[in-house]
Amino acid sequence: MKTWVFVVCILISVCTVMFALVPLIIGKLRLNRALRPIEFYPPRGYSPIDVMNKYYSHRLRAHEIINPLMLYWASRGFVKIEEDCKRGLKITKLKELEPPEVDESEMTNQMRNNFKIEKEYFDGLFEPSIELYTLAALSSIKDVNKKLMESCKQKAKKRRTGKTDWLAGLSLVFAELSIIAITLINYAVYDGDGIYAVMLFPIIAIILFKAIPNDEPIEVMLKYPFIAVWGGAPLAVVLIFLPYYSALTIGIGMAASIATVLISSHIDIRSEKNIEIYGRIRAFKQFLLDAEKDQLETLIEENPNYYFDILPYCYILKITKKLKEKFDKITTDGPSWYLGELRDTLMF
Repeated sequence: MKTWVFVVCILISVCTVMFALVPLIIGKLRLNRALRPIEFYPPRGYSPIDVMNKYYSHRLRAHEIINPLMLYWASRGFVKIEEDCKRGLKITKLKELEPPEVDESEMTNQMRNNFKIEKEYFDGLFEPSIELYTLAALSSIKDVNKKLMESCKQKAKKRRTGKTDWLAGLSLVFAELSIIAITLINYAVYDGDGIYAVMLFPIIAIILFKAIPNDEPIEVMLKYPFIAVWGGAPLAVVLIFLPYYSALTIGIGMAASIATVLISSHIDIRSEKNIEIYGRIRAFKQFLLDAEKDQLETLIEENPNYYFDILPYCYILKITKKLKEKFDKITTDGPSWYLGELRDTLMF
């Protein structure tokens, strides 16, 4: 075994992973250090779409926005929700959707764009009728739901900072170059066996992994088996038939390249303004998780609708189950806009 080959290949692999890992850690540290005073509500005027975009950035899961939007509209008086034993939930449009009640100076371009998305979705849902049954209308609203999710994802991608895109793209380039370099080094040192040419398939598989979308369930079902066959099978052949030390270095290099690609998708370098908003949303979430019963009771005394005002955002922040025990101990009147057992049906 040529020791220098092993050392060089390991160094290349480590440097490749670190190129993506360092900016990931820096981005996380900046978010964790965001100033977070106590927040009892989400940022004023922010819809569930705004909160989802600001909190999760480009990593948001757009399909999780529908239930929060329905509750948000209901709490603001635009729709009424009623349980129907045969057809799920009956959602009745009460009036046209209006933007949040905030000063014009507080409305950012992002909030205006998000409201435009929200308005298009609202109008699309109730275009056929002012009444909508969730089970009976699944086929008719599928396209409207899909358009909403696509719009949310596209807006989230556009809000990524240039630094985030640049680092993520460069990480992919590093991942490709490192495995190519490791393959060529082994090819030159270990007799130049033609089996090294098979490495073209797993190398191309890394590019395909990033290029092929996986937003829809059917795309996920097709993408991963295809990548496994296209890249995994040839890689297994290479590792089996190459000399032990060559297979070892190529295996480590391939693992490092894959890790780099996966890590790069989580890089999130945000602007100072976005970090500030993120900190406020995180402070709101943390307050709800840490709040004692008497604190929540005080807020409900000040605002009897507090529980239902924050409910859409609890969905977004994925804390509804953790809050269930706290709010179950507090007596609250049901909202006028919902006819049924709200907590059991919608929230949990």
